[in-house]
Amino acid sequence: MPKTKPQVRKEIRELLAFKSTHDLQNESDKICSAFLQTSFYKESDAILSYMPMQREASPLAVTQAALKDGKLLALPRVVPNTSMMDFYLIKKDIPLQDQLTKGAWDIDEPSACCENIFPLIGKLKKMTVIVPGLAFTKDGQRLGHGKGFYDIYISRLLERAGQAGTRVTLAGLCFACQLVPSLPVEEHDIRMDLMLTSLL
Repeated sequence: MPKTKPQVRKEIRELLAFKSTHDLQNESDKICSAFLQTSFYKESDAILSYMPMQREASPLAVTQAALKDGKLLALPRVVPNTSMMDFYLIKKDIPLQDQLTKGAWDIDEPSACCENIFPLIGKLKKMTVIVPGLAFTKDGQRLGHGKGFYDIYISRLLERAGQAGTRVTLAGLCFACQLVPSLPVEEHDIRMDLMLTSLL
């Protein structure tokens, strides 16, 4: 019998609990280093990254590189008491931490002074969204935490990008232990275009 989404989430959380923080950080750094050498990164005008939760694959090395390389860099901020979020631009001439504040689930988010990237999408040729998740398959199926933030935002983003002619690459980021053979997927679940993980 196929596993349910709650069952997969429970199994993955248990696997992550056995991993040391040091090993998880090393794996994150290796994955990010490999991604920075790809054409997906080099050709992107904008990178939509995120601030990781505890024991979540960290894209911080990509975030910092994007700022250094002069790309547009945006991070998510949740709309309180909803399943909605938006991505806000981070300025390269101000220290990253000075532009962040504690948000939902104690995750760092862009402060209120940051600019929403959404109105700028029509001016971009290519952008990459680095997407977190609890589990993925090699072909890009994704299982999130169950709140729907990324499914909702990506649907909005793809619609706007399609109207503007902007090419969007969805890049799932995860540790090797988060790759599973299959996932219970639903119609609204969005497949990744690219997987960033040490196993591939």
